Parts: sequence; C-alpha cells; structure tokens
Amino acid sequence: MTFVERIQEHFDSLSAGQKKAAHYIQTNMQDAVMQSAHKIASHSGVSEATVHRLAQALSYASFSAMLQDLRQFVLKDQRAVRNFMLSTSHQEDSWLEKHFQQEIDNLHETMARSNKLHIHQAAHMLLEADRIWVVGWRMGLSVTSYLSFVLKYMLGNCELIPQGGVAEYATYIKPNDTVFACGFPRYCSRTLKVAALAKEEGARVIALTDSELSPFAKLANLTLLASGKSTGFLDSYTASLSVASAIINEISYLEKARVQRNIEKMEMMFKEFQDHFEWK
Repeated sequence: MTFVERIQEHFDSLSAGQKKAAHYIQTNMQDAVMQSAHKIASHSGVSEATVHRLAQALSYASFSAMLQDLRQFVLKDQRAVRNFMLSTSHQEDSWLEKHFQQEIDNLHETMARSNKLHIHQAAHMLLEADRIWVVGWRMGLSVTSYLSFVLKYMLGNCELIPQGGVAEYATYIKPNDTVFACGFPRYCSRTLKVAALAKEEGARVIALTDSELSPFAKLANLTLLASGKSTGFLDSYTASLSVASAIINEISYLEKARVQRNIEKMEMMFKEFQDHFEWK
C-alpha cells in the first residue's frame, strides 16, 4: 500500500489535527520529504506530537518510517521528481522569474493530475443540468465569476450565487440541477454548506479543489484538482482558471450547435441594447 493510499484509507478516522498534517503532506510532498516532524507541524499548524501520532495512525512504526515511505513514493512518481527539480534549479533567479516558474509548475502539476474523462464528465453534467449554480467567493471569484459569465453566455441557465444572498438562491436548488463549487484553503464553510445542501436535494456537485482530502471532495459527485502554490503570500488561481477554460472548451465541442445559437442570439441582444460605446 502506498503512502497516499494509506492516507486515503485512514483519513476519516484521523483527528482534526492529524487531518491537517496529512493534508499538508499530501499537497506538499516534494517539500515534506526534506522536512522534520517539527517543520511539518509548523506548516500544518499542529503540534509536533500530532505529526508523530499521524505516523502511528497510518500504521507506521515511527515518523522516520513514514518519511522513508514518502520519499520512496516521491522517487517513483516521475511527475513529482520533475516538479521538484524544476522548483530547486533556479535559486539564483529574480523574484519575477521565480513567480512565473511557480505558475508553470502549477500548470504542469494540474495537467498531470487531470484527465480528459473528468473534464468530459464535468461538461456533460453542466450540459444536462436544468440549472447551473456556481459558488465560491473571495479569491475563488477569479474562477467562479469567469466561469458563470461564460456559461451564462453559452447556455443561458447559469447563476453565480452571491455571497450575500446564499439562502435566497440555495432555496431553489433542485434535483436536476448541477452545482459547481470552487473550494480551496481556507475552505469557506458557507460554500461547503451550499455543496452539502445541493447533495441533500439530489443535485449533482462538481468540486474544483486542491486535494482528494479536501472537504469539498467528500461532497462531490466529481472532483477536479488544481495546484495553487505561490511565491507570494496569496495562493495562485492560474491553474484553476485553466481547468475552468478546459471545461468551457469541452462544452463548446460537445454542443457546438446549441452554443452557436445562443451566442448568435446574445450578439443580437448586444446590438439591440447597444452594449458598446458609439463614437459620434
């Protein structure tokens, strides 16, 4: 059983602190293999003892044994090795070069964690929905505002739920609807509540998140993953936006005639309402 398989098998039975440490390790494997229990604890926001107890909970004899298994897993994962080499081969670069290199690494990692079938399934779930609800605020609006605007433009049945009107909008989520939830750390509890409500109502949930251990992944019918590491103090949403664009491209391919009709009608409305400035 691999390190990742152990985490996935035991995750639900871990304590809250152990879950935080496990989540950090899984989403930062290349860094974690070089770190002590104290360092992992610091990054996870838990005690060092919690990291040692995590190793025991995952049936390792010790933290050292867990770390050794993690190193073997990373060495076998050629994608992880490639990303590790990329991230450590430019120490003398300027901050701007490091910034763009990290964005490239995020895109490479997200591409490796994605597959065409999941993008295809996401597109079908959105196309088959009576109504599409998009939810995710704060930094996540960089993805959800874009996705909801384009889906509204293409299909006409999409709504971005405003943060201040969750109750009013969530009331109308029905079984034949699809909810697209964008959820990254800190994992907004209100966004989670919308996803949970949608699942209770029988609607389908697509989650765009950072890890299989994410609370959004536990609620979703379909989980899409994106990396958001950053050289700055804020997470990056470049890769997440790219996943949203991939879904849009797939929808365009699957329902070309329907999308074309809607866009043509929209262009007529733009002309009707003169939704652009006319120079006199």
